[in-house]
Amino acid sequence: MEDEDNGSSTRSFRGSDCEPWIDDQLDRNSKDDPVAERFHETARRLGVAHKHNDPGELLFFAIAKSKLDIVKELFEQFNVDVNERDGMGRTPLSRAVDAGHEETVEYLLSNKSIQVDAADKDGLTPLWRALKQFGSIRTSSIAASLIRRANINTPNNTGEYPLLWAIENGVRSSTEQWGNHHNPRFRGLKKSVLSLLLEREDLDVNQKDSKGRSALFLAVKAENRTAVEELLKREDIKVNACDKACRTPLSLASETCRYSMVEILLRHAEIEVCSVDEDGRTPLVWSIVSDQVENMKHLLTRDNQAINIPDKTGRTPLSWAAEKGSLTTVKLLLDCAGVDKDKKDNGGRTALSWAVQNELKRSGTRNPRQENVHIVEFLIETEGIDNNSEDKNGRTPFSWAATNADFSIVDYLVSSGHVAIDRPDINGRTPLSWSAECKRFDVVECLLSSKDVNANSKDSSQKTPLSWATCEGNQRVMSIIIEKDTDTLYTMVSERPEQPEQVKLLLDAGYDACQPDPRGRTPLHFAVSAENIESAKLLISHGPGSINRKDDAGRTPLSLAVTKSPVLAKMLVEKGAETDDIQPSAWFHGNKDSMGSIICVSKQGATQRLQYMTRDNFMEELAKPLPSDHPRMRLFLCKDSPPPWEHGSLLGFNKSPTDVNLRMDMKLYTDPNSYHKTLHFLLESSFPGSFNPWYLKKAEDIDSGATTISCLAIQHSKSSPGPGSQSADFLSTLQNSKIPDDGAEFLIQFLNAVETRWTRLLRRAEKHIRERVSVP
Repeated sequence: MEDEDNGSSTRSFRGSDCEPWIDDQLDRNSKDDPVAERFHETARRLGVAHKHNDPGELLFFAIAKSKLDIVKELFEQFNVDVNERDGMGRTPLSRAVDAGHEETVEYLLSNKSIQVDAADKDGLTPLWRALKQFGSIRTSSIAASLIRRANINTPNNTGEYPLLWAIENGVRSSTEQWGNHHNPRFRGLKKSVLSLLLEREDLDVNQKDSKGRSALFLAVKAENRTAVEELLKREDIKVNACDKACRTPLSLASETCRYSMVEILLRHAEIEVCSVDEDGRTPLVWSIVSDQVENMKHLLTRDNQAINIPDKTGRTPLSWAAEKGSLTTVKLLLDCAGVDKDKKDNGGRTALSWAVQNELKRSGTRNPRQENVHIVEFLIETEGIDNNSEDKNGRTPFSWAATNADFSIVDYLVSSGHVAIDRPDINGRTPLSWSAECKRFDVVECLLSSKDVNANSKDSSQKTPLSWATCEGNQRVMSIIIEKDTDTLYTMVSERPEQPEQVKLLLDAGYDACQPDPRGRTPLHFAVSAENIESAKLLISHGPGSINRKDDAGRTPLSLAVTKSPVLAKMLVEKGAETDDIQPSAWFHGNKDSMGSIICVSKQGATQRLQYMTRDNFMEELAKPLPSDHPRMRLFLCKDSPPPWEHGSLLGFNKSPTDVNLRMDMKLYTDPNSYHKTLHFLLESSFPGSFNPWYLKKAEDIDSGATTISCLAIQHSKSSPGPGSQSADFLSTLQNSKIPDDGAEFLIQFLNAVETRWTRLLRRAEKHIRERVSVP
């Protein structure tokens, strides 16, 4: 293998430890061949033995040991090949560069047959080896010699060019690096690698790297003023050559360099001040977004034609200055003749619209908040700027300010009176809506302090500002808007599919669950109407007082529920809803597809229940054992007529043999197995509901089909002696759903119903008689 330390070839050399053997070999062969004798003498001087009499291998060894005299002898006496290759494909010149022996390199370069640009197996030429090692005094002059002779436009194995490499790595002359100006060895070597390269007329100064960057671009990037000036002296330099992003050296300098670099570039007659990159940005824009005010001034002095050039998004320099610049940059642009102060970008946004989002970094003279406010103030007061200009989404500058501007800007705009603070965009969203969604509690508070802001405005999706505010971590904003909101909770509990998480957030933030709307409807009314069960549960838990609240039409949440959803009706009853005013037939309106034709409303202690059942399991329900803890009151109502308990046949009462209008009967029943006693009451009335004399035609008989009132009460004996209520079951066709507290109250309900019928009958009879008497 190759010995990397001494640079020898793969052929074997032996050191001083083998000298006795070497001497023996030389004595045997030198007597026969004078050439061999000279060869072996040379090998002995190098301290090696050689079996094959190959001068080429001795050449590489002599170069590695910097033995120039032996190198010369090998060329003069043995005619070695100056382009010989060792086992690694390296030439004598390549090895001499590694050895760092200037005299050997110069000697090899003097050979007319030498191939200066011969590359080794790694693709590196001697020049590239010298450049890579350009960090020590001994290699600097070597590199200079090779630069004068080599092909300087050849890239290395990674595609790098000497010129670009020298600029990017900042290589200086040997004396610059080491400060050794008095060493005779380095006199005349004060020039940098770049200078040496630029002296070559055949140098391609417009070479580009893999990113499309030219030598001038890299020199600007490195802020190497000397390199830039030297490159600009070349007549063949392309000063506007751009990289793969279409950025020119001036574009880069305007963004990243001091004004002196921009000044140097602007001196060149061919420099293009208005060039645009792949994003359409000019050097002027880059100087603005990087807050390079001096660069900006130089560019405007040279050519101000770029002041209205939009980039690919349609944004002008003034637009960028308003967002990312300083008040100084904004004023400089507005002072330019012909500047378009209110030009819209592709999204319809103006400079003022971007100014409210200014991203200026903190400066030494003024903090960003003050600077931003001054920019907005200046633009607001500048003639020719529409303060309420709308972008393509209908959003004004103030709409954007409410979203993400510093509060000081919002406060100024609101107090200035120069902007519309409640103007909706094309989606109907107002600044309050945007600030509420963005959790801007200070902005929300400021807006709601104005009488011009409507807290209940709805956008095109029917969402209010409070709707947008309803999210995790936004309780402060919600609590502020809740004080002014009169609509959101009603809308939210009405939405399908329902959003219980949102409803809970709103209620937890303090929204009044019992607050009625102008028609007396509570949010619970709306939730029930939308059949939103989970929302209804949340409303009841946060505002139990709403469960029996009547709206202006006299409807309770339960009266709405029974017409829509048995599940909702059961939930409301179990939560304590009063059933008194519910018409028996209403219980079945929302349960049309069910087989249940009988309902049972029960009360046991503080617990209420609603149960739907069929005629078949009605008797099973009646026969269930009594509870042991609290008395139970159950009211059974039937959907169809006649009910299964009509005329008392269910409990063994016999039908009356005569047509009586009022019937009351009672039986005491004792269970033969348990000796449990129950008292059965039969209450029945067939009083007509209207006056119907025999002489009226059937067409006039409006209420002739009045139903019979048929009621049964089953009163159970008490399980323990002493005062207290007894469990009871009530089977009723009365037109209410009030659960009686006991049999006496049930009797009163029955008698009230009979009285009502009798009163109605008498009134109609009176009316009929008066109408007959008045007939001539």
